[in-house]
Amino acid sequence: MFFSIVVPLYNKSYSICRCIDSILSQTYTHFEIIIVNDGSIDNSLSIIKGKYSGEIRSKLITIIDQSNKGVSAARNKGVSIAKSDYVCFLDADDEWKDDFLYNMESLIKDFPDAGLYCLQHEYKSECNEPVKNPSFYKEGFRGYVSNFFRASIFGSIANSSKVCINKKQILDLGGFPENYKAGEDLYVWIELAILGKIAFFNSVSVRINISEDHSRVGRSQSIPYPFINYSIPKNKRKLTFWSKLYLRKIYLAHIKESFKEDEGDAILARANAGKALFPVLSELCIHVANLKMSYKSRK
Repeated sequence: MFFSIVVPLYNKSYSICRCIDSILSQTYTHFEIIIVNDGSIDNSLSIIKGKYSGEIRSKLITIIDQSNKGVSAARNKGVSIAKSDYVCFLDADDEWKDDFLYNMESLIKDFPDAGLYCLQHEYKSECNEPVKNPSFYKEGFRGYVSNFFRASIFGSIANSSKVCINKKQILDLGGFPENYKAGEDLYVWIELAILGKIAFFNSVSVRINISEDHSRVGRSQSIPYPFINYSIPKNKRKLTFWSKLYLRKIYLAHIKESFKEDEGDAILARANAGKALFPVLSELCIHVANLKMSYKSRK
């Protein structure tokens, strides 16, 4: 089995070598790396070309250099030129354990009917020890996920650094929605869960590194794409009880983020985004947002 690995890159000079090195150190070695430089204005690209010149010459690493179009456009571009039927993604500030591809290949062979394959991850912030992502499933679970949305309420089953997607299915879906700054990948996981099976191995093979940078400026004030998409009546009808509950969790998490950052306009915009899906909850959030903005204006 051969894998295509897509790495979207935007201003990650401080982490891109760590990311690429984690791929090159895999025990399973049948893969290509596609780095899509999405208009970086730091020296990320020159670092890659210098350190990995041999891998670039041998075609192990392919670099696509494009103007800044956003992370979804970068992922879609990588998928479009991928040689494999199985496409993995890794964000440029994250890293894989050396068994990631080995575990992924085994999962695909044992559970071939899935459209989305996921491994477990841990979080690592600066100066802190790694913390394992909580899971609905016991340690070591391998198999098809019985209810993706219920399981994801306990802890994320899928994210953009720990999945492998069937290339045909992502192309049939239309790829990642472009020109949005939040929730583009969540939409893809939701749609794939609605359409078919998802397989999961609850063993940590990925580290998500949490650090502050400016690679996605304006994200805190953007509306997560799932709330835009599923507010459309024909799309809303796809949702089940558990998928609505999962979306409600995401809805509240994004509003909480805006409260934490003390952005009244963002709180109000995100609260309004839930009107079609959660009318009562949305009205409550709008009321609280208005109170907060009124209080700030009087200070």
